Parts: sequence; structure tokens; C-alpha cells
Amino acid sequence: MVPEVILAVVLLGVLVTFHELGHFLAGRRTGVYIHEFAIGMGPEVFSWQKGETKYSLRLIPLGGYNRFAGEDARAADDDAGLPRDRLLSSLSPGRRAAIIFSGPLANLLIAAVAFFVVFSLVGINTPTTTFSEIMPGYPAELAGVEAGDRVIAIDGIPIQSWEELTGRIQPSAGKTVTLTLVRGGEQFDVQMVPVEVGGSGLIGVRPTVVARRMNLIAGLYQGIRETLLVSVLWIQGIIGMIAGKIAPEVTGPIGITQILGEAARTGLGELVYLFGALSANLGLINLLPIPALDGSRLIFLAAEGVRGKPVDPEKESLVHFVGFFLLMSLFVFISYKDILRLVR
Repeated sequence: MVPEVILAVVLLGVLVTFHELGHFLAGRRTGVYIHEFAIGMGPEVFSWQKGETKYSLRLIPLGGYNRFAGEDARAADDDAGLPRDRLLSSLSPGRRAAIIFSGPLANLLIAAVAFFVVFSLVGINTPTTTFSEIMPGYPAELAGVEAGDRVIAIDGIPIQSWEELTGRIQPSAGKTVTLTLVRGGEQFDVQMVPVEVGGSGLIGVRPTVVARRMNLIAGLYQGIRETLLVSVLWIQGIIGMIAGKIAPEVTGPIGITQILGEAARTGLGELVYLFGALSANLGLINLLPIPALDGSRLIFLAAEGVRGKPVDPEKESLVHFVGFFLLMSLFVFISYKDILRLVR
């Protein structure tokens, strides 16, 4: 369990770092003074000063923040003496929104890079039409099929992928099918009748899985496409939960630790893919209109743009403070549920 915890802390820390780095770089580009760039929350473990910014690592390995000058009305004393054009509050709503959006955008970009690494460098595990295992008592074993046999046709129709094979077998429960196999360079036919399990026809075989890589251009395209697909599925899931069509299911850091550990044991490709999916989820979660998250700050900026004047900074700070307290309470509750799930 300890290696899994270390892995989770490191990977989640990397995701948070990139998220905050997105805010940081956007703030720097617009000339905002940044008091502190922090990874983690709570008491300071260690820190160093470089230029005008303090960089710190905090004890609780969850979250992080940039302390921009002019961001919090309650910290006006820290901003004393700074030029007005170095204050976040002096920027237009559009430029402040760009700084806020840069955090989630960084996570989406990291997700695309992670998916690209999987598709072009690590390789994605792909099932083939060669059998790795024959399950006892099922039609394939009874027909004399052996591990290592490769299917090249079903009922005389050539097949080249596992998807084509299952597409022919699953609708054929109770019907005789003819498989053309290759074994040791020799080609032969066998007949069998798929049995029905869960409404689909099965013959009792498992495929050999190989890692296949795309060229760099195709992998980059697929990485971007996968990021969009993961994002759409996440949004559909949120809508489904709000509409009551999907049972709410939220996993906290403890549950994520378990999932990351399982992915690491499965293989590097699965771990990197999960890292990409978590990065995309982190970016999207931060865009939700929940107080203390980036999404709520964007809502306040949109209101400012419509009203032509900002919301009272102290009232906004209070809303975010209350939101942060509620998020921490939710975090404790989810962690409790994760622990109960593990114990059971």
C-alpha cells in the first residue's frame, strides 16, 4: 500500500503543479506580481525565494495556489507599494478570466500529451485474433482449438481484428459457425456452436494482446481526440447525475490511490492513460461553478462584465472561503466512504 500512496501523491502533485503553473505563466505574461507559488496546502514544509516570488511546498499534498497581488482584498497590506498595473484587480475581466482559465487548460493539454505518449511511444494494448487461452468446457475446447491458434475467417468471411471476430460470434448463439484457423503454418476449419451467456454468444477463448504504436502525427491527433472524448464523457456523466439517470459516484484521493496502484500493476500504458484521464478530469472539475473553484471565479468575472463593475471583493472572498470549507468537508466525507469501501 505504501508504494501506491507514494505513486498517488507524486502523480496528483504533478497534476496540481501543472494546473497552478498554467495560472502562474498566464499571470507572469500579463505582468501580475505573484507573491507565492505553492504546491500543497496547510503548513509550509520548505520554501525558497527567487526574484519577487516565493516558491513553497506545503504539508498536505492536495491542491495548491498562486497568491497574486490584488487578488484578495483582505491581503491589501501585502500589496502596499506595488504599482497598480502589477495588481490582478487592475486587469480587465477578460484578462483575469484568461489567467483563471489557464489552469484547467494546462490540465487538458497535459491530458493530450499523456494520451499521445500512450498511442505513439508506449503503445496501446490491442487484442488480436490469436488465442492466448482456451477456457475449459466451452465450445472452442470441445472443437479442439488450442492456445496459439489464429483465426483468419469465420464462415468463409475473412477477419483481421478481435472486434470483427466478436462481431460475428456474439450474435450466433445456438448456431453452427465455422472458424478457419492457422496452426503451425497449416490452415484448417473447425465447427462449433457458441453458447449464450448474458445474451451474447461465446466460444470460450481469450485473445493475445500486443502493444501497437501509431506514428507521431497520428498519435498527436488521437491524443487530442481522446482528450475531447474523455471530456465529453465526463460532461455527460455530470449531466446524467444531475438528471438522476446515473447514480452519483465520487472517488476521493484514497480511491484514486487504489485505482492508480491497479493501473501501475497492469502496465505503463494503462498508468499513463489513467494519468491523462485524471488530468482532464481535474481541469474540468475546476471549471464547475462551485465556490473556491476556477469556475466560480469565472462566473464572478462574467457578472462583472455584465454589470460594468466588480462584485464587492470582500463578499466574493467570503463566498470562496465558505466554498473551500464545504469542499474540505466533502473531501473528508468521500475519504471516509473510500475507507469503508476498502474495509468491506
